[in-house]
Amino acid sequence: MPQIRLMGSDSDDVRRTADAVVRALRACPETRVGDVSAPVPNRRGSGCRIYIEVLADVADQVEVTVERDDQEQPVRRRALPAGRGRRLSR
Repeated sequence: MPQIRLMGSDSDDVRRTADAVVRALRACPETRVGDVSAPVPNRRGSGCRIYIEVLADVADQVEVTVERDDQEQPVRRRALPAGRGRRLSR
């Protein structure tokens, strides 16, 4: 199963972030959360790593298209009619 690795030099911050990520992933119907590791001390320096197993639930995926309606439509300019422009002589 694919994993997300969260790591940082502040163990408390990594734990809070991992908790928030797990809640968000569980709330999403398109993902399944597997095992969440206990904090693992960093090999170099302070802090820890937390691994989160996550898998996209492909069978239940729904395609979503989002369009903004708060922007003005671009102004369309008409081209000059054919033959009405000034010709340059050589």
